[in-house]
Amino acid sequence: MRGTETVALKNVSFYYLDESELSDETSADSEVSAGRYESTESCVQDICLNIPAGSCTVLCGRSGSGKSTVLRLIDGLAGTFFPGEKSGVVLVHGTDVFDLSPRNRTKSIGVVTQDPRSQFFMGTVGDEIAFSLENLGTDPSDTIKFVQEAATLSGVSRLLAEKLTELSSGQKQRVALAAAIANRPQILILDEPTSNLDAEGSQSLIKILGELKRNGVALIISEHRLHQFLPVADEFVYLQEGRIAARWDVEKFTSLSEYETAKFGLRHPDMKSDSEIKSYPAKDADGWHMTDVTYLYPSTKRGIKGITAEFPFGSVTVICGENGTGKTTLAKVLVGAAREQRGIVARNGKHLSRKERRLLSYFVMQDVDYQLYAGSVADEVVLGRQVDDALKARAWEALTAFGLTDLADRHPASLSGGQKQRVILATAYCSDAELIVLDEPTSGLDGHGMHEVVHWCRKLASEKKAVVVITHDELLAQLAGDYIVDLSLQKRG
Repeated sequence: MRGTETVALKNVSFYYLDESELSDETSADSEVSAGRYESTESCVQDICLNIPAGSCTVLCGRSGSGKSTVLRLIDGLAGTFFPGEKSGVVLVHGTDVFDLSPRNRTKSIGVVTQDPRSQFFMGTVGDEIAFSLENLGTDPSDTIKFVQEAATLSGVSRLLAEKLTELSSGQKQRVALAAAIANRPQILILDEPTSNLDAEGSQSLIKILGELKRNGVALIISEHRLHQFLPVADEFVYLQEGRIAARWDVEKFTSLSEYETAKFGLRHPDMKSDSEIKSYPAKDADGWHMTDVTYLYPSTKRGIKGITAEFPFGSVTVICGENGTGKTTLAKVLVGAAREQRGIVARNGKHLSRKERRLLSYFVMQDVDYQLYAGSVADEVVLGRQVDDALKARAWEALTAFGLTDLADRHPASLSGGQKQRVILATAYCSDAELIVLDEPTSGLDGHGMHEVVHWCRKLASEKKAVVVITHDELLAQLAGDYIVDLSLQKRG
C-alpha cells in the first residue's frame, strides 16, 4: 500500500518561544551560575520529509538535535501546545495539520510520547485504551472490540483492569501503544518507543509495526537503539543541530561500521567501551547485601519475593529482567524508599535501617522529571548542598563530562529527555552517596551519551562506591557491568 503521500514537511522551521518564564524561581545571584534561559535559537530548520502510506521513517541523531520537535510538528503540537513560530508547511493527507480539527487529528494520528505517563488520562488500562474511541463517539460494541484487539496486539490484554499507577514503565509503554492504535490511525508517531521495553517487548513491538506497515500505516519513529528497526525501516534520517544532515536507506545504514556511526554519535551493536577505568577490587564482605528480601504491593501482590543479592563497593552491578519482574521495586527497597516486608538489607554485614539507607544512597529515577527542582542546570547538580570551591569544581567536571556546560544556564524543564537524563547523572556524581542506583540511565541517550554513562559508572566505582544499574539496555550491561542480578531467573527459580 506504499506510494500515497501521507505526511509531507516542506521547508519547515520551528522556533520555540522564549522559555525564561519557566524559570521564575531562578536566583539572580546563583552560587554556581547566574542568569536564566532565554531561547531565541531555532530548534529545527528547513526540514523536508515525504512519508508515504505503509512506510517507516526513523529519525536519529544526538540528544537535543530536534527529533522530538519534528514529531511535534507532524502531530500539530508544535505551535499549539508548545508555543513557537513556524515557517513552511506540514501536510497530513494533503491538508495543513493546523487546518485539521482536533477530532480529525485524533482519528488520523496515533502518538506514543517519550514519557507514556504524560499522555494518560484515565485510571485503569482498559479505560485508557478506550479513551480516544469514546471521545470520538465510537459505537460501544466497536469500542469493546477495538480495545480488545489493541490490547492483545500490544500484550496487555491481561492488564485491562489494572491501575496505571501500579504498572511498570515497560507495561505503561505497551498501554500507550495500545491506546495509540485502538482507533486504527493512518499515521503512528513513536518517540523512543523501546526505551522502557525488555528484549521480548522490543521484538514484539517490531512485529506490531510490521503488521501496521502492511496495513498501510505511515510510521515515524524517533530512536537511539536503531538496528532493531532494520526489519521495518525504509529510511533513517539523521538530524544535527536541527537540520537534516544525512539520510540512509536500510542497505546503506546497515553497511555503516561502528567507527562511522560513532562519528555521528549513534549507537552500533559492536560498540566497545572507551573507558580505561578499572573496577576497585572490593573485599568479600565489602558492600551492600540483600538477604531473602520480599516486598509485594498490597493491591496487586506483585513485586519481589525472597531476593538475595550482593552489591559490592568498587563495582557496577546490573539488575536486569523482563518488564514487571520488580527491578525498580528492588531498587526502592535497597535505597529505603520502600520498607521490606521480610529479609534484611545490610552494609558490610551490618543491618541498615531505612533512614540509614536513604542517607547513604542516591536513586536516579527513570522518570527524571520527578527529580528536577532548580531554576538552572548548574544549580540542579548542587541543589541542597553547601557550595564551596571543591563542589563547584566537581560540578563543572560533571557538567563537562556530560556535555552540559553550554546548557548550564538553561532551565531543566526546557531540555530534551536525553539532556534531562544527563543532568540527573551529573547530580548523582556530585552527591556524597556511597550507593548510587541508576534506573534505565541510557533511556533517551545517543551513542555518545552511552559512552559517557559507561565512563561515569566506572568512575564512580573506582571511587569505591557501589553502583547499581537497572537496565534493559544489553549494550550498557555489557560495557559497564561487573556483576549481573537477573530477576527473571530468580522468579523462575
